[in-house]
Amino acid sequence: MKTFSTYLYLLLWFVGASAATACSDEPEPRQDFVETGLQELDINKRGLDAEGETPVIDVRSNTYWMIRTQTQAEWLNFSPTAGSGDVEVVVEAAPNNGAERTAVLVFETRQGEMKRFTVRQSGAESRVTFYEGRFGDGASQLSINRFEAWENRGIGSLRCQYWGTDALVDSRSPSTGYDGASGGNNITFGSDDADFMLGGIDLKGDINFRLSFASMTSDAAFDPDALQLFISKDRQNWTQLTYTRSTAAAWERSELPFYLPEGVSQLYVRFHGANARNYRIDDIELAEGDGSGQTITFVEDIVEYETYTIFDETFDWCVGKAGEDNSTLPGSDNGGPTYHNGWSGTRVYQHPGFAKISTSSSRGWLTSPAMTAIGEKRVTVTLSFNVGIMNTDLGRFMIKVHNSGTIDGESEVEYELTSSNKWESMTLYIVGATKETQIEFTGIQDKLNRFFIDNVKATFVDIKEE
Repeated sequence: MKTFSTYLYLLLWFVGASAATACSDEPEPRQDFVETGLQELDINKRGLDAEGETPVIDVRSNTYWMIRTQTQAEWLNFSPTAGSGDVEVVVEAAPNNGAERTAVLVFETRQGEMKRFTVRQSGAESRVTFYEGRFGDGASQLSINRFEAWENRGIGSLRCQYWGTDALVDSRSPSTGYDGASGGNNITFGSDDADFMLGGIDLKGDINFRLSFASMTSDAAFDPDALQLFISKDRQNWTQLTYTRSTAAAWERSELPFYLPEGVSQLYVRFHGANARNYRIDDIELAEGDGSGQTITFVEDIVEYETYTIFDETFDWCVGKAGEDNSTLPGSDNGGPTYHNGWSGTRVYQHPGFAKISTSSSRGWLTSPAMTAIGEKRVTVTLSFNVGIMNTDLGRFMIKVHNSGTIDGESEVEYELTSSNKWESMTLYIVGATKETQIEFTGIQDKLNRFFIDNVKATFVDIKEE
């Protein structure tokens, strides 16, 4: 039998529970926050980040915030100085001609939530590196184009690329015996006429540099004529540089200070192996100079160069059916063409002034004449052409390089187009082409891989003949 006190207790409990429930329906006060992800930023003496860009701080918040400096830092500006929500704050630092310096920023909300952030700038004694290359480890005779573990550092290295002809990444003889030797992989040469190239390194408006690299040979003595060094500002014309080292076969570092003329925005470096099968290079670096060295004179600035045409094929000998022109893709076939100018192919069909390659059920290909105009030399060929995909067929095709030369280090490269039944213009480079080089346009798959080709032009740059 329940007593009065029991009923009273239950009543009070119910009232309390109801009140608690009513209170829980009220929204809780929002807690402000401000975050910056990283807690510090290191910039070089020029005020740039590790990738050579103007540094930024990614601020994340759910409310209004402002920035104040906890320490005096007249050398540092940031924009904006306040914001709401997620904002990217740009940091501008004056060049540092003295010792290393540090500033502490405080990001603060109205509720007093704070986030401290440290900006540290290197001093004048530090050296700015534009490019520093490391090649990882564990590779075994891997072609340049197939190697993916490039390790680029430096303020000008963000868009650095690599190319090679008979150049390989290999780890069997790691670098050692000099300051900064990275060991692991290095670059070796797979033939008596091989090239390893890298660039373009963003020079950020500088003109004074120091290029260094390590080299070795398994021959009895080192011969600099077997491993030649070149630089270029356009990857077309190459100026040879003379470097010094001892004749010792072991790993040794070479340094070459130099100035560049005003107006050179990027740099390419090329190591040419002329009978250098037993040579290796590693730890390539381009850094700011110390004021020494001579100004480089590029060969194209003292020698007159000319662009020579190897072939310029318009396919005028392809005759389409009446009433068609090359603005109406895909058009109708007019049977196989009678080939001219050394071109040949299989399952190639005529349109008005251009060619179609492949059928709906069979893959075709079109092969150029040999590049005899090159003569007795090895050059870089610029290849340009117009291409279009028929209907909704596979939007990819392949270019094969026969006999000699590579595109990005490969003899076969696939390309993809963005739309069907429209012309697209393409330009690419064949490195190490000779008079025997031929190119082939071909499909990827046997069915539904039809595409069109027109205006194929191949050129190279060489010293103008008197």
